[in-house]
Amino acid sequence: MQIALCDDEITNHEKTRELIRQYKQMHSDRTLSLSSFASGKELINHVDEHGGFDLYILDCIMPEMNGIELGAALRMRSDTAFLIYLTTSPDFALDSYRVDAFDYLLKPVKSELFFQSLDKAYRSFSQIMQETVAIKTTDSIRMIPITDIRYAERVDKHIDYHLANNTVIHSTSFNSSFQNAVTGLLAHKRMLLVGSSFVVNLFHVTEVTRSDLLLTGNLRVPVPRRMYDTVKREWADFWLNGGRYHAF
Repeated sequence: MQIALCDDEITNHEKTRELIRQYKQMHSDRTLSLSSFASGKELINHVDEHGGFDLYILDCIMPEMNGIELGAALRMRSDTAFLIYLTTSPDFALDSYRVDAFDYLLKPVKSELFFQSLDKAYRSFSQIMQETVAIKTTDSIRMIPITDIRYAERVDKHIDYHLANNTVIHSTSFNSSFQNAVTGLLAHKRMLLVGSSFVVNLFHVTEVTRSDLLLTGNLRVPVPRRMYDTVKREWADFWLNGGRYHAF
């Protein structure tokens, strides 16, 4: 699990780093990495250049860009990362829910509560990572978490997998039907076959219209007229039954 810590206050930053170091010693069987940032701008620049993290531990009160604004910017780049807020004030608690915060802890942070929060995040992360699909490309086989796939599209006899980081993976050609070729994807409840050329991750769908599915990243997938009612019902059922954790 890749962790990013962002806190502009040096003393609190070091205290949190030490707690994470202690947690890593307590759980030597868990693979954890930590990157530190002193400002929201520094973190955002790193994410844009190198990609995102699995868990963000953010201070709320920071100059230029506070923790809630930073969380909103990170949410625009990733729908699945976990956000844990550390702050001296309870005033941001309501706003933290608007960016789907995983936890909200008051400083000085008690180690027991912090470790419990890390435990919950790691368990959820492990569940997500178990939900993967193997994609065969011309030079390798890539294991991609289901949550990272926005949708898959048939392009001739190949499949393009559109990921949440705005990259596309091109698979090798397939000889069977498209539906047979995406059997591995359709085994996951969050994935829905739409028409004869698309498989969509319902988690990334933000709106269903009579002509399109609107996805995160300002993407669109066409909906056949005959499938509108079915797609809308499946999308509503997905969120009513737990959203991101429905597949588990």
